[in-house]
Amino acid sequence: MWLMLITGMVLSNSPVQSLTLAERGRVRMPILVQAGATAAERHAAEELRLHLQQITGASFEIRKADPNALPPAAIIVGPGEVARRLFPDIGWDTLSGEQVRMRTQGRYLLLAGGRPRGTLYAVYRFLHTYGGVRWWTPWASTIPRRRTLRLPPLNVSEQPAFEYREPFWYHAFDGDWAARNYYNGHHARLDETRGGKIQYVGFVHTFYALVPPQEYFEKHPEWFSLINGKRQWERAQLCTTNPELRAFLVERVREWLKANPQASIISISQNDWTGACECDACRAIDEREGTPAGSVLAMVNFIAEQLETAFPHVAFDTLAYWYTRRAPKSIRPRPNVIVRLCSIECNFAQPLEHPSNEAFARDIRNWSRLTNRLYVWDYTTNFAHYIMPHPNWFSLGPNVRFFHQHGVRGLFEQGAYQSHGAEMAELRAWVLAQLLWNPYQDDRKLIDEFLQGYYGKAARYIREYLHLMHNAAKDFYMGCFTPPDKAPYLHYEVLAKAESLWEKAERAVQNDPDLRWRVQIARLPIWYAWLVNWDRLQQECEQLGMQWAMPLSRKELAQRWLQLATSDGPKGWSRITHVNEGGLTPEKFVEPFLTR
Repeated sequence: MWLMLITGMVLSNSPVQSLTLAERGRVRMPILVQAGATAAERHAAEELRLHLQQITGASFEIRKADPNALPPAAIIVGPGEVARRLFPDIGWDTLSGEQVRMRTQGRYLLLAGGRPRGTLYAVYRFLHTYGGVRWWTPWASTIPRRRTLRLPPLNVSEQPAFEYREPFWYHAFDGDWAARNYYNGHHARLDETRGGKIQYVGFVHTFYALVPPQEYFEKHPEWFSLINGKRQWERAQLCTTNPELRAFLVERVREWLKANPQASIISISQNDWTGACECDACRAIDEREGTPAGSVLAMVNFIAEQLETAFPHVAFDTLAYWYTRRAPKSIRPRPNVIVRLCSIECNFAQPLEHPSNEAFARDIRNWSRLTNRLYVWDYTTNFAHYIMPHPNWFSLGPNVRFFHQHGVRGLFEQGAYQSHGAEMAELRAWVLAQLLWNPYQDDRKLIDEFLQGYYGKAARYIREYLHLMHNAAKDFYMGCFTPPDKAPYLHYEVLAKAESLWEKAERAVQNDPDLRWRVQIARLPIWYAWLVNWDRLQQECEQLGMQWAMPLSRKELAQRWLQLATSDGPKGWSRITHVNEGGLTPEKFVEPFLTR
């Protein structure tokens, strides 16, 4: 298993001596940037200056470090001659690209790390851990005010648990939010200044991008799946054992990589449907290996072997998804091959260690046995109903830990990626980002921390709501396309309690416009559930002999829902455009309810 390094604060053996960065709003030391600093390291110094000034009220100065004229006290940002001279035992030449070092010595503080992102993360980890800064969303942060800022002796070394980290939520693509929360995956807007990122060529489902059937099927039908005795390309795949196709793919992949020198991963992965090839050669491998993943992996291994000398920095990625999810018996991915195992069939109301998820747990164990370059594509929203309660909040932490414990090195946590406004999107993205750095944090405490920091006095009621919905879902197999009429957490008695809690939450922050807006947006999923289930809920209410809990008519509720969904918000927010992955707009969603 690939192991991460997580070490906390280690105090030196010398007598405890605090280091004062600012006192009563006055700066006690400058920030030094060293010769040869990268764009990300210079940005790290600017981020440190900006946030320290916001915390303390002091105007910190950034200077170029001069080894021959060091000030008596300083914050040293990044590796370089000054850092090596003052901290010679760091092991500078062995730092990995995202490793963080935070260390004090005398009146000097070092914030540095490997390249490209280690120093940037050192600054953010420092501000998070010792400054109390939290970047909840692109439009909401917590920056404590402390005019005097002192540190105990520090000797901290950290690096992230996963080499690839992607909390794939719409607002998380923001470059500043992503960098500050350690997101290094393909889709974030992370330029060189913000440390860059791990980039793919062809992120997923690339068979037909590599071999367009409109161009090649007529000339080479044998390159495509044999299904029921007939070569076809509609709802089909590639014939992965065909030698001419393999040779073509080697050159095609070579072209893609030459055109995209920034990429370190290329996807060679099946289309988003079934249709595996049934020819004798493909079937022989698949029957021997006990899974259609056998023939696909054999082809990807072949391409990876042919190109590993020309592209030693590139990994060749394929899926274990749907019909290829089961691991083969004996074929092992080459060291430069990544297998991305997908959890799409799982029960997301329960952790993956729950008996209802045993089939997936078995698959991840089997793939871990075969490779040390396993990634996971995980699903953290309801794609058919972005704006509907989806109580998986308390499964996130156990699942990320489960992945790490089973050797997973990269995590793609797919959420609502097309629009703001998805149910608890802000909470999930932030909590997942923290867990992808260190999955052994207490996820319940992270959730509580976010609720308090983002929703203020409304947090107590929202916390109660999360537990209400979680308990109502615990015996239900909740997929990532669950319809609203099947979910027990959307029955009348539960929704009536939820409505009461959200009403209390909104009243608790009614005098704070920012917090009230956040609560109102977070309340939209409950109103969504009322709107789509209105008739059924009225019947349930009558059968239970309860009083109808919704004061508005369906039409009035739809109008209020639409007004909030399409209204302006703070800087960094844009109106909701997608109610589901299929592209349903808020206007089209409410249209049937406005005539009743």
